[in-house]
Amino acid sequence: MRRRELRQSLVTAPLPDELGALRRTWPVVRAAFEAREPVRRRLDLRPALVLAVVAAGVAAALSSPGEAVIERVRKAIGIERAKPMLFSLPAPGRVLVDSTRGVWVVRQDGSKRLLGRYRESAWSPSGLYVAVARGNELVALDPKGGLRWTLSRRAVGSPRWTGTAADTRIAYFSAGDLRVVAGDSDPDWLVARRPRRVPPAWRPGARHVLAYVASGGRIVVRDVDARRTLWRTRSAEAARRLLWSGDAKRLVVVRRRGLSAYNGNGRGVHGRSFPGTLGAAAFAPGTHRLAVVHRLRDRSEVLIVDADRLGRPRRVFSGTGVFTDLAWSPDGRWLLVGWPTADQWVFLRVRGTRRIEGVSNVTAQFRAQRFPRVAGWCCAR
Repeated sequence: MRRRELRQSLVTAPLPDELGALRRTWPVVRAAFEAREPVRRRLDLRPALVLAVVAAGVAAALSSPGEAVIERVRKAIGIERAKPMLFSLPAPGRVLVDSTRGVWVVRQDGSKRLLGRYRESAWSPSGLYVAVARGNELVALDPKGGLRWTLSRRAVGSPRWTGTAADTRIAYFSAGDLRVVAGDSDPDWLVARRPRRVPPAWRPGARHVLAYVASGGRIVVRDVDARRTLWRTRSAEAARRLLWSGDAKRLVVVRRRGLSAYNGNGRGVHGRSFPGTLGAAAFAPGTHRLAVVHRLRDRSEVLIVDADRLGRPRRVFSGTGVFTDLAWSPDGRWLLVGWPTADQWVFLRVRGTRRIEGVSNVTAQFRAQRFPRVAGWCCAR
């Protein structure tokens, strides 16, 4: 065979699994195209994104499906003009972060302090202290990492702190049970045996009232000091999250595909279903406006819902992939969104002039092996 004929044969010969590669490529390109942002000044995905997606599709055709292609697509996702580092927070306060390296406190000027190798954390009501979990210990720290006290209990998790500056309580799970301890570590007592492993929610106010999901699925609201149940739902709720509004007039139950709202006396107010799945949720300070993450196939969106009516939600942000945590700034002007798919934090200004700010390389900034969790944005002090 002549050289020219050999070259022609090689050019026209089909590649191994060529049809399969094409079938794998098209969904990647189509999904990325369909997931592009609507044309808006601050949210549009520019032609560079389209070129990057096409390049990812070509890579998929020439290689096996998997990490290489996902990595190329991931780099094309996110806020285009995101800052490479967190230089400052856009509003007063401090952000508490749980990472595989440990628990961090981020100050408004962008400085970060590692409190230690703890697993989960929560602010005290005034932001003077932090409750953290570590294996078989519940620990109270100051925001500089100074140890205040420890309590040895089995398999501690999901600490939640409430109360006034002079009288506080911490709820937490221990070996499957729900327990409560005073803010100075004494006393400590059992609230419920083997409830559902849904983080409990303290009702705002001077009385120490806790909402949790009982073993049978019903929501229970209990005065933990008086050891008295105030009310419970008539039927089980497939709850994933519980949230109180700041004025204690609304308790919202987040389910996989819907929301339920109750008033302070336990009467059901409204309910709403969603076509996709619901994730993180957070009440804006001083309001009944609820931000919630809504996942639809290969994209996520942040919706704002009025908990008084649970009417038609307002979408304030959307993007390809997964959103995780939501945290409002203490002044209620900014909403922090965790975006693991893009390895970014996105700050949305939802009050006043609309703005969007992004921060990239979040995982590396917290020396973590995977995307960190935002545990709270607290207190301007």
